Amino acid sequence: MRRLVFVFALCSVLAAPAAVLAARTTLGDGTLVIQNGQAPNGVAVVKLTITGSVIGQVEGIGKIVIDAGANGPSYDVTGAGNPQPVPKDPDGTAQQWGFIDNFKFRAVGGKFRILIYGSNINLVAIGTGTVSLTGMPDTPRGDGRYSLNGGGWHSLPGTPSDPIPIGADD
Repeated sequence: MRRLVFVFALCSVLAAPAAVLAARTTLGDGTLVIQNGQAPNGVAVVKLTITGSVIGQVEGIGKIVIDAGANGPSYDVTGAGNPQPVPKDPDGTAQQWGFIDNFKFRAVGGKFRILIYGSNINLVAIGTGTVSLTGMPDTPRGDGRYSLNGGGWHSLPGTPSDPIPIGADD
């Protein structure tokens, strides 16, 4: 009987975070997962425009640009030093960090435009929007992989993809 009580208590503890996450997602939200992404120098692995949340890490040398707009929510980049303004940004709201080794980032609960350059990029996003992806040319494996909207894994494309929808805008 004690074992049954313990199992029930454990299930209750594990169910709470799942219920909170389910309550925060919106009908039509999709997902994007990138694992070990990399592209040639100067080419963004990820060009993401999303209303939702993004967390990730660049384990190699990389650069990130984040724009949440003039009145957008805050976001965090840790392990990358101080941000710099992005030259030629039309409204002056984008910030960049780069070329730093091993940093983490999160942008939660808003609309964001995010560009990520470098190697060993890992990312999870949930929401609605579009993404353009790029891997290494002539490398069908080893340049990273992605999963979109709960689908199977695919190698990153060797050339920049056209914008791919994430979720469904209602």
